[in-house]
Amino acid sequence: MIRKLLTAPIALVAVFIGAGLGEAGYAHHPEEPRLELVRKFDPAKSEFPKGIAFDRRGNTYIGMQYLGEVWRITPNGDEEVFVKIPFSGPVGTGMVSSLGIIEERHGGMTLYATFVDVHASSATGVYRIDEDGTITRILGTETLFGNGIAIDRRGNVYFSDSVGGAIWRVRHGEPVAELWIHDALLEGDGRLGFGVPLGVGGITVDGSSLLVTVEEKSRLVRIPIRRDGSAGQPSVEYEHPSMCIPEGVAVVGRGRTYFSCWFESSLNVLDRQGQVTQLAGTADGLLGPVTLAVGPGRHGRYLYVVNQSGFIFPDPQPALYRMALPR
Repeated sequence: MIRKLLTAPIALVAVFIGAGLGEAGYAHHPEEPRLELVRKFDPAKSEFPKGIAFDRRGNTYIGMQYLGEVWRITPNGDEEVFVKIPFSGPVGTGMVSSLGIIEERHGGMTLYATFVDVHASSATGVYRIDEDGTITRILGTETLFGNGIAIDRRGNVYFSDSVGGAIWRVRHGEPVAELWIHDALLEGDGRLGFGVPLGVGGITVDGSSLLVTVEEKSRLVRIPIRRDGSAGQPSVEYEHPSMCIPEGVAVVGRGRTYFSCWFESSLNVLDRQGQVTQLAGTADGLLGPVTLAVGPGRHGRYLYVVNQSGFIFPDPQPALYRMALPR
């Protein structure tokens, strides 16, 4: 089982980064905005979040990774299980990894979720979830290790396949996924001993390109979106060995790229000059941060940080944080 394999390599990861946690070369600016706790989750109930999305009404959707559920939190704080992925395995062997929302022109909303079934593989896939809760698996996604999701302004959905080192695309309104790009820069190599290679992970749209994290290779990669919609030549945006398992990525404004590192439990920003500043770490409450996101409307004032805190951490502290963005 992938989940069992993921609990084994703590020592190997520690050797990989060594004492380098203190040698990352990141600046740390105490005057930067601090994290604000939005909500804690209960690890005793397997409430480990991964994936976040927002709709125009101000609702927040959060994936509960181990439970295979998507929760909806209204602007006034009411919560409900919006949908549960059809899955028959034990808790923790079916995992929601990411969420994305398309706001339709007619006013409706469509949510997409990646799901990995490590119990029997039969439920693995990318799911389209309509506003009424109707669930449809996208054809062609049944064997993919889906991780991050991004949606461009045309409504095309991109999702990363971490094990395959590839990005797939679902054209707006289509029921079938197609391979968008597979490239060596997006591949993992198994060096961390998780039982599978961990390649491309988090993904975001930045203008006319995608920006992605590559977990085992400790890098950010940019992929142009050509005018015809095809993938251009990928290139390394930033790479540093102390970026141990970069996960989430978000671009705000011009030239500010935020990324989280799961194992070293940090939130960082890369500026246009190539300087990386660590904004938050374990002292601020982070423990295994994953998804980063900025939403529409009132959510656009903040960078949201999903603190998964699962798999290897002996004292998990799953939570949702946010940080006010510079104006």
